[in-house]
Parts: sequence; structure tokens; C-alpha cells
Amino acid sequence: MIGLSHLQRSGQFVMPGDQLGVIEEFMLGKGTYTNDGVIYSQITGYAHVDRENKKITVFQKTKVPVVPRKGHLVVGEVEQVKGKVAHIKLLKIGRFNLKKAFPTILHVSYASKYFTKSIQDAFKPRDIISAEVIGDENPPCQLTTAKSELGVLQAYCSNCGAPLVASGRQLVCNRCGNVERRKTSMDYGKGILSLGEQPK
Repeated sequence: MIGLSHLQRSGQFVMPGDQLGVIEEFMLGKGTYTNDGVIYSQITGYAHVDRENKKITVFQKTKVPVVPRKGHLVVGEVEQVKGKVAHIKLLKIGRFNLKKAFPTILHVSYASKYFTKSIQDAFKPRDIISAEVIGDENPPCQLTTAKSELGVLQAYCSNCGAPLVASGRQLVCNRCGNVERRKTSMDYGKGILSLGEQPK
């Protein structure tokens, strides 16, 4: 623990619960809190002492890992469709692009608000989808695309691999003429969107 007399300069490394000062001398900045008139660090990072404005701020040392949580809107790529489940590799959580992909699953019963007989009727490998996290208690996370704004954002022809174009309720390949179906998002063909707010 840092004593009140020891925090004399900016850049000092602090941890949650370290004492930084007293409210009689400083105002609270970001990353701090007060208890009984004493200012403490709320996060692990580096303390900044602004003596001119009499304010103490703590800047976070490391970025908090972004992980999927219940209610997050996500974008992912379908890796495998097997049995009643699609295996999805997450690419984005909210506005965050992921450096490391998270494995998730989507059960056929959560593919659409309408009855879907087979998961293959909703998704195919390589599809890019938007979805919502509905379960994060046990890995892999559970997803849903039942809302109209969720579903396949971009699909590719199963025959030749060309992008499929929306035509009514069907998807058509302009290269080979193949016609397919998916559980598409209302934003199909508009690219990978920045969905929702930043994870909290």
C-alpha cells in the first residue's frame, strides 16, 4: 500500500486499494474513488498527480480483455455445421475487432423465430453472421439469430464459392446460377457492421 506521503510524482505504479491522497488536497480523477476522505486507486495502472488543478487520475496499465458476455452483439464466421449446431468463430464483439477468435455455438432452435427444421437450412460454412450472446456461463458461449436484424450478413455459393446476392427470400449466385437459402439478417449484403455499443 502506498502511504499518503509517498505519492509525490506522476507515473507511479499503483494497484486497486492503494492510497493516493485526501479529498482536502485533491479532486477525484478517472480510476479513483474515495472512502472516509481518502482517495484510493480503483484500477491497476499509473497515477497522474496534477498539482496545478489539484487532481489525481489513474491510467489503466493494460487493456481489459474483451470477452463475449450475455447481451453482446457479435459478428462471426461459421466454421462448421453439424447435427443441430453451428460452430461460430467470433470476429467482432460490438465495435471491437478480436485478435483472438472465440469459439461459440448456435443451436437450430435459436436460429430463427420461425421453425427451422435443420441448421443447414440457416447457415453454411464460411457464412459471416451477426448474432447475440444469450449464454456465457459455460464455454462455448451460446448465440441466437432469432431477431430480424440478426443472421447471415454475407454468404457464399456452395458450388463455386462466389458471393451470393439477395433476391427476395432466396440467395442467388450470379456466377453459376445456384440458388440457396439462409437465415439472413435484414442487413444482408451491407458488409460487416459495427454492431451495438462497446462491451462493458
